Amino acid sequence: MNKLFNDKRFKYGTYSIVVTLVFIAILIVLNLVVGQFNKTFDFTKDEIFSLSEETKTVLNDVNSEIKIYTLFKTGNSEPIISRVNQIIDRYKQSNSNLTIENRDLYLHPDFGKKYVSENISVDVNSIIVEGNNKFRVINYEDYYDENGILNIESTLTSALQYVNMEISPTVYFVTGHGEPDSSNFTTLNEQLKLANYNSKTINLIENDVPADCTILFITPVERDYSSTEKERVLNYLNRDGRAFMLLGGIDKTKTPNLHSIAQTYGVSLDDGYVYEGDESKYMIYPYAVLPELQEHEINNTLIAKNYKTLAVACQNIKNTDIKKQGLVIEPILKTTKNAYIKGSSNQSANKEAGDIEGPFNLAVAVTDSTYTDKEHITKLVVTGCSYYLIDPNTDSMVNNTNSTFVVNALNWLNDNTDTVYISPKNLQSSSIVIDQAATTNIKILSWLLVPGAIFLVGFVVWIKRRNK
Repeated sequence: MNKLFNDKRFKYGTYSIVVTLVFIAILIVLNLVVGQFNKTFDFTKDEIFSLSEETKTVLNDVNSEIKIYTLFKTGNSEPIISRVNQIIDRYKQSNSNLTIENRDLYLHPDFGKKYVSENISVDVNSIIVEGNNKFRVINYEDYYDENGILNIESTLTSALQYVNMEISPTVYFVTGHGEPDSSNFTTLNEQLKLANYNSKTINLIENDVPADCTILFITPVERDYSSTEKERVLNYLNRDGRAFMLLGGIDKTKTPNLHSIAQTYGVSLDDGYVYEGDESKYMIYPYAVLPELQEHEINNTLIAKNYKTLAVACQNIKNTDIKKQGLVIEPILKTTKNAYIKGSSNQSANKEAGDIEGPFNLAVAVTDSTYTDKEHITKLVVTGCSYYLIDPNTDSMVNNTNSTFVVNALNWLNDNTDTVYISPKNLQSSSIVIDQAATTNIKILSWLLVPGAIFLVGFVVWIKRRNK
């Protein structure tokens, strides 16, 4: 027995066991101590389980009781549901006014009936946010889709804000001039809903701009505004109105009334489309511009995340020769100095002698400040971008950054007081936005350099074997 205890292997083995037990004990004690602080840590690449600053701001404003009902099957261990539960727990940790309950519809089949309507369905895995005599139902497909996009923070924060706010802001899309149907702006409409904007249409021939209009949204037209419509828009803007104007791709000579609205606020459009001469600043074709995001409140979050917008078939926005006092015009989307506008006699897409040289402004933010009995502020975002800025197909090419830019602009127009927007988080990898310069380099690499290197190695091996 003494021989066993004196054996080196026994001593080292016992020592290892003791060290392991001590280490496990330390981990248990450390876990118990950390657990007392109710803190968790998120080490995922895109901080999938962390709450954004926008969400924290919304949660700080929640002072009344709000209930969050999850309709998950009892014991559901699906990875997505587990992740959603973890994120919802973060909300609870951040505000004690939130109550979270799970109601298994198999055990409580009648629970969801009072929330069902013609436009609202309540299904397994839905989430219901209720408070202040309002509610919103978040369906499974609203917070997670087949592309791996997890929208749970976007949708849940939006729902919390909705039940917590008294009045939702309203965007009115102007109709009656051959504009594209606003229902076609699918990705923009989705983001407007998440940002808690109501979306309506208005025909200015028949009506003045409604009193509940937060922002007037003007899209490309086939026919000009009448003088009556022009005056109705200007009267609205003169009363501290806010407007987003998408003017690219419109024949100026045929729409003088519409363009005179922008001119009243110190900006007008150049004739001809903008081409980008820097290959790293366009996609496929020179008129599909990846504009430079300028430092501005509208662009801060986009710049921080290195997002890119795509502006197709755009026109330059220039300042008018004469503008009234109090106007501040700030560029927000801009080309490089290598951009150009084709001269009237030039036909090639490449830059030629006589082309107008850049840089050019593709979007500007306009603030008109006056003071009479009180301070009055009118705001506009005027873009020389065409319909393609809000086209869902174009938007998808830059991971929906175009619609995010538009919502950011609307929030700026609305003074950022009522709405927030949180970008969805992708559990998979996002699409890479590849500019033309990168495309050219990839072609050179894959078509010339790699095959050339393989050929060279093979040739060297062949020479060595031949000389043996």
